[in-house]
Amino acid sequence: MNRHRLTILFLTLGLLAAPSSARAGDFLDTRVTFTLGDDNFLANAGQTMVDSPIFGFGNRPGYELFFDNLDTQYSGRENLLHLVLYKKLPGFIYGLTTEAAIVLKYNFSDSRDGALQDDGTYLRITYALNKKNPKKGLFEVVLFPVSTDRFRVGYLYDLTWGGAKIFPGAYRDMTPGVKATVKWKSMYAFLGGKTARILTNPPEGGGDEAEGRENETFGGILGGFGMDFKKRFRIDVSGGMFWTGENPRAGVRGEPVQTLGGSARVAAYKGLPIGISADLKLYRNDADFLASMARRETYGRGFHWRVSLEGNLIAQTLEDPDRYASTMFQLAYAGALSAKIKWSRLRAHITGFVRSVPFILLNVPSFVPYQALSGDVETQPELFIAAGADWNFKGSHLTLGLSFGLQIPAQVQTQLTVESGVSQINLGNRTLVIRNEGDFSIMPEGESPVPIFAAKLSVKFDLSEMMSVMAMFLFQYDNNFTNLVTEANGTARLSFEDPIKVGGMMYVQARF
Repeated sequence: MNRHRLTILFLTLGLLAAPSSARAGDFLDTRVTFTLGDDNFLANAGQTMVDSPIFGFGNRPGYELFFDNLDTQYSGRENLLHLVLYKKLPGFIYGLTTEAAIVLKYNFSDSRDGALQDDGTYLRITYALNKKNPKKGLFEVVLFPVSTDRFRVGYLYDLTWGGAKIFPGAYRDMTPGVKATVKWKSMYAFLGGKTARILTNPPEGGGDEAEGRENETFGGILGGFGMDFKKRFRIDVSGGMFWTGENPRAGVRGEPVQTLGGSARVAAYKGLPIGISADLKLYRNDADFLASMARRETYGRGFHWRVSLEGNLIAQTLEDPDRYASTMFQLAYAGALSAKIKWSRLRAHITGFVRSVPFILLNVPSFVPYQALSGDVETQPELFIAAGADWNFKGSHLTLGLSFGLQIPAQVQTQLTVESGVSQINLGNRTLVIRNEGDFSIMPEGESPVPIFAAKLSVKFDLSEMMSVMAMFLFQYDNNFTNLVTEANGTARLSFEDPIKVGGMMYVQARF
């Protein structure tokens, strides 16, 4: 029997055998989705960088637009199961509470056998500083024995940093850590750390590639605080310093790679609370967490709104490309300004976003791994603005939505060499569009990136409290995707893809 299936079977039997330790509500954020459609009616398989086979069943990367799901790592269309074994008991010391959860994520969106992994297993110890009202004064320690990916710096998920991937090559292994927090009335402060074991670099000139390498401990420190003023204004500040391994590049081999920086957020709100992404919260049978995981939107009277501004500034120690055998701090930055309103059956939002190239590639790290960008290299940050609104028709269980966005993609101008067949071709000074880690497009000679426009029309019909049907129509104009074409005489040239993408899809989803 498959290893993953055995694991799930044993977990299920364990839960059935221990009803006092787990309840049906412990199985949180579980969704089953049936999808059909075509993300690009104008292209077939193998014709575009984001592959688009003809109409068929199953989720596709092409359904995702650049402004979708800014505050989560998920598209919302996954087949996803969280197995959560949760228990909470009062301690033997008055005011002390103990809590623990085994959190496993089983994602079978892209494969029948799926992938099983830890998603935030923890132990939590809390002590009430205010015995009459623990919510007004609390000290807690959270221990992460497996992964600290939910423990990060920052707030909007797409701008957070310092998760497990801050340790290149080690994030798939154990990244345990600890977080201590003090909460007092409308204030909080936290301090914590995490570690990972990373192979050190062999000495230069060594023979065997693995000779002289040690599985050494590296880690980081995170801290921050926040304050709420009269339930109208909020300020949050956090920061971190990480030692993420040794630089493998010649001349600076063995030099430590450090990443340090801070994040801050200011917000004003009425009726719409300020918080963090559900992807960063602990899985708990807690009212606040369950509210953040609410399956269906609720509507009420009054005009509610929220405005927030946040930013990140980070420095990373990398090889200096302009001075041999030396390192330098490379600066990275990112920020967002967002607003959201809710009135009657209407919801609307608008978000402005900026990310520098070093921030996008922070976990690689940098464009050339472990090497800072030269002073002669020209870069431009990613900029975009996105807005959307939807209206829920009372009594019909129908929601109609429209969203659109304009993006100026991040770009780098550099001397570029690519492989074509068995030979290397020098393309000269070219501009590259940086979309994400490992995702970029090369512009033809003399061409520069152009803005991207995308729009989405959606219709959602709730069949019941647990099941919904969603239909979406997608449009995108992106004249920055290119392909390297080899001519009959062996020369190579870059060719633009058709910039227009028109697609549509429908999915039926049940959430538990």
